[in-house]
Amino acid sequence: MVIFLFSVLAGIIYYIQVEEENQPSTVSLDDVDLVQRYEDSLKYNLKEVDVDREKENDNHWISRIEDFEARAELKNQHVYLSILKGSQTIFYKVFKATSVRQILSTDLNRNMHPEFWFLFFQGKSSQILVYEYFQGQIKTIEFPQLKGRQKFGYAGNDSLHVDKSYIVRSFDFRNDSFADFPNGIRACYYSLGLDRSFVLNKTLDLEDLKQ
Repeated sequence: MVIFLFSVLAGIIYYIQVEEENQPSTVSLDDVDLVQRYEDSLKYNLKEVDVDREKENDNHWISRIEDFEARAELKNQHVYLSILKGSQTIFYKVFKATSVRQILSTDLNRNMHPEFWFLFFQGKSSQILVYEYFQGQIKTIEFPQLKGRQKFGYAGNDSLHVDKSYIVRSFDFRNDSFADFPNGIRACYYSLGLDRSFVLNKTLDLEDLKQ
């Protein structure tokens, strides 16, 4: 009797094992995306693109980083922004603007998630929009406003560029009594943390020799 029960139990265990082996395994898209990003991180780091060479014409701007592409089109006092991953559009936005100055594509904080920077103007007022692709979604990053000492004498004409691990916002200043010279160009160096927060690391005032 004991031998018979043991044989039945062994048969049941074997049947369960066979059924489990025959069941198809399921892998979520998040798991695939995570594995792909890990494999990519072993192969290379994301590289920045100089967008000044990516400008197609006076109304179209394109910036690329790996298989991502950021686009801006100026038409009828509106800017049409889009971000593509491969051939798929993953972000689209339209807003009023009179001009587009720059697009940058970076991985400034080296987290293997690209950032996209848009600098545009509405009249004389500039605005900087920053987005990051993270876990299949586009996240907004709030770029800091000019405050205190950095804002004194602000006169516009903003531009962005990458200097090593910093994003640098440059602009003209006029009649700043606290600066070494009243008129010039001010460069604010920011670093971007893994938590998507900015730190102002330094500010440099340069004399504008063209004046």
